[in-house]
Amino acid sequence: MLNTRGATLKGNVLGDIRAEQDRIMLDTAFWESADYKSLLESYDRPIIVGRRGTGKSALAYRLSKHWGSKPKTLVLSISPEEEQVIGLRDIFEQFGDKYLHIKAGTKMAWRYAIYMEILVELGGHYKYKNNLDLSQVREHYTSWGSRRQSISTKIRRKLKSVLNESDSPQSRIADLSDNLELDLIEEVLLEALEKSNAQCVVFADRLDEGYSPDNLGVGIIDGFIQAAIDIKFRLKERVVAFAFVRDNIYRAISKLDPDFTRNIEGQTLRLHWDEYNLFNLVCFRLKSAFTCEHENSVRIWNQYAVKELKGREGFRLALRLTLYRPRDILVLLNEAFLKANSNDREQIILDDIEYTAKTISINRLNDLHKEYEYIFPSIEEFTKSFYGRESEMAVKDTQPLIESVLNQDRFERNKQQDIFLFSDSRQVLQRLYSVGFIGVHNQQSASFVFCHDGKDPDKEFSGETRILVHPCYWLALAIGKSGINLEEAEEINDEYEIEVTSESKEIRSKRIEVLIQDLSEIKEGKEGAYDFETWCVNVIKILFAGTLCNVEAHPNKNSLQQRDIVATNLEESRFWKRILNDYKTRQIIFEIKNYKDLSATEYRQLHSYLCHDYGSFAFIVTRAINNNLEKGKELNWARELYSEHKKFVVVLSYKFLEKHLKKLRNPQKHDALDKELNSLLDTYVRRYFPNKCK
Repeated sequence: MLNTRGATLKGNVLGDIRAEQDRIMLDTAFWESADYKSLLESYDRPIIVGRRGTGKSALAYRLSKHWGSKPKTLVLSISPEEEQVIGLRDIFEQFGDKYLHIKAGTKMAWRYAIYMEILVELGGHYKYKNNLDLSQVREHYTSWGSRRQSISTKIRRKLKSVLNESDSPQSRIADLSDNLELDLIEEVLLEALEKSNAQCVVFADRLDEGYSPDNLGVGIIDGFIQAAIDIKFRLKERVVAFAFVRDNIYRAISKLDPDFTRNIEGQTLRLHWDEYNLFNLVCFRLKSAFTCEHENSVRIWNQYAVKELKGREGFRLALRLTLYRPRDILVLLNEAFLKANSNDREQIILDDIEYTAKTISINRLNDLHKEYEYIFPSIEEFTKSFYGRESEMAVKDTQPLIESVLNQDRFERNKQQDIFLFSDSRQVLQRLYSVGFIGVHNQQSASFVFCHDGKDPDKEFSGETRILVHPCYWLALAIGKSGINLEEAEEINDEYEIEVTSESKEIRSKRIEVLIQDLSEIKEGKEGAYDFETWCVNVIKILFAGTLCNVEAHPNKNSLQQRDIVATNLEESRFWKRILNDYKTRQIIFEIKNYKDLSATEYRQLHSYLCHDYGSFAFIVTRAINNNLEKGKELNWARELYSEHKKFVVVLSYKFLEKHLKKLRNPQKHDALDKELNSLLDTYVRRYFPNKCK
């Protein structure tokens, strides 16, 4: 009988899920997957992309060991800490707020940093230093800093010394290459490596530490990736840099970087794990952990997994509760062995797996929410709508669940805007499919197909289409399992390569473009009045999501006072707090006029509306090209209403709404509308309305 108890008491019998704490297993029981072997054979794809837990750090460690054992090869590892990356943000902000500017500046900064790290490595090598001409770059060499200091700290210090605060961001970028003497350093490095007949391999891991999903955060990592790609060509493959990037960051880069397809896409290797590779990974670790003498993977597994878990079929029972990632299955089995050990057993059974599966399921759902919260802010609300339901449903049966979320308007701003940008439940299902939450039944293969790459799907949904919530989320959402049998569960697979046409756009931008296009087709005047009002309802919901709720057209249809659009002021921003405090307005009126020129009638009409909860403030939305009041009648009517009746009416141009709708394609600028409305209000008070003290 094998003594496994001593091993299981360690807690992580199959190894630690953190590569930096898992060196023993990585040294003794590393499974050489197809991805690993392809990276050994070629460095044509130096950008390695994978979701959380797909083994990026483990790959970086083993690849660095491989190259480190080769003659005439230097290996450098770059793994920034969270606080170091955060510390870079303020210095990189000097490149401006435009994405392309940030990328250009950070690319040169990272290139310099990598060059200097190699330069220091060469200068400290007993043999290669003789081929290094330091006379030309001595100032750079001596000022860079020791190996003990982080690369982030050193590049921050260097940029502080060369960036001129009085220059514009464009000037700083234009002068940076010369200030850093990049071409000179490049020549010195290439000469030294060629004379030494040596190669340097750089591994950059944990680039997501301190990451923020804004232009600056994405641009910092994009700059590093571009630098890694450029260095290989600039130094004639004497230096090769591998960058390990999390999938959600990579997708953010693909959306923000217009040069992504040309420069990055063809340099990328996406990590993929299937049942075969995961089974062998686990068995390799079992063999090492328990000093098993078997060589065959199935025999190794069967020695430690019994009853329902026996054989490959039993392994699939465990695997279906994961996202086909090494981290998931290792966590599951580590906990299962702990449970078995606590019951004086040396072998795991299905009960041990189920004991820990709910916690893991909750963690996986939280991971899903975190990974996609930037590009799909309302994902948590839509996944929660499936709580307590069956695992398998027809699309028509999911529609009431999704519409219960679509009809809400009390969520925080980012979530609410995201929700309003979905036109129907079908779009939500497509999005949930694209992030791997649900799978779609494939009639040809009689299985459910899942997508885990975050791409927009090419799947079509009819009312009878069968969908399945991924099994790894069942326990977290208390989802019933009766809707799927064992045979179907065994057929669940991941679809990584989805054909996406060039016309496909990210849903948020696509929906905004549709609204903008709709506006261009609405005719002014009576003929287009209804369409313009409908357009305004949709846009007001989106623009003021989280600050106004219950946006409704003609709320009192049987009354003579048929206000066009009314919304409830939630006083969730500075502007709307000001409206409630200064003008006592809880119910906000938007009168919609599909023409340019206003008359006294429109102002008299609003005067009759403004009382009680409607306070003394309202908007008129017109087809004027700007928000300025025309001198003469229009200005006089607004002044009269304010001076004699203390009623405040602000005219909004449709162009104003359109402008801020376009700005939503960059969600970081979510306060721009609030600031401009505050400024517009100040204009009325200071310029348009008289300030006569009695």
